[in-house]
Amino acid sequence: MLDDEQLESYGRDGFVVLGEVLTGDEVAELLAVEARHRPVQAFATPGVDSLLLVRDQLTAQSEPLRRFVTGGRHLGAVTQVLGPDVAFTHTQFITKLPDPGQVDSWIPLHQDDGYGTLDPPLDATVWTALHDTDERNGCLVVVPGSHHRGLLDHRPDAHNPALRGVADEDAVAVPLPAGHAVLFSGLTLHGSGPNRSTQPRVGMHARYCHPGVRMASTGDTPVLDDRHSWMVAGEAPADAWSTANANFTRSGVDG
Repeated sequence: MLDDEQLESYGRDGFVVLGEVLTGDEVAELLAVEARHRPVQAFATPGVDSLLLVRDQLTAQSEPLRRFVTGGRHLGAVTQVLGPDVAFTHTQFITKLPDPGQVDSWIPLHQDDGYGTLDPPLDATVWTALHDTDERNGCLVVVPGSHHRGLLDHRPDAHNPALRGVADEDAVAVPLPAGHAVLFSGLTLHGSGPNRSTQPRVGMHARYCHPGVRMASTGDTPVLDDRHSWMVAGEAPADAWSTANANFTRSGVDG
């Protein structure tokens, strides 16, 4: 749980460091999941070399991952910033391979709502380091207070058009030991630099939201209509599903 000072920091800066959310054994479990499902093709536009590997939405394929996103130690803090009713909606492994000198594993500053817009933007992301991260291997960076500016215009990155971001701004590094996490708003600008070390760097994010929001970037459908979304705290409002789902009844049931 966050104390009063941490809650004030989150409201002011749009992010707060949570500390340790995974034990060493749990980190090892999730690293094994990432290695088992690591994509062969990098996250890039065809023909563009990249050292960035992204694999998302594996909760149906991995019990350790599902256990973390639906019942991890971080959920107390998530309910403090979003309220008692919370839905999980998206998870992703982000792996940066060693970068020999280009910036092929760089991720531009962006907002999570700039990739998957939620209406209203009542969401937050928990970013967890599965390796020790620092500025040398591409730790997370954030722009304090940027969440107060609303949703910003995102444009394709000049180096890798598969990525979108906003113009460069002053950001602060958030180095984390393995198993530690940071919580930030879906409107907080964040990104990460290239991996200049000799080893891969693996991070993981889990995104949460109020269960009544709608996915504006995918047809304005309710977030709980998405097959990857789960209630992880509290109860969903009665109108949190589409009319088609709300009126669904199983055939063969009497009464």
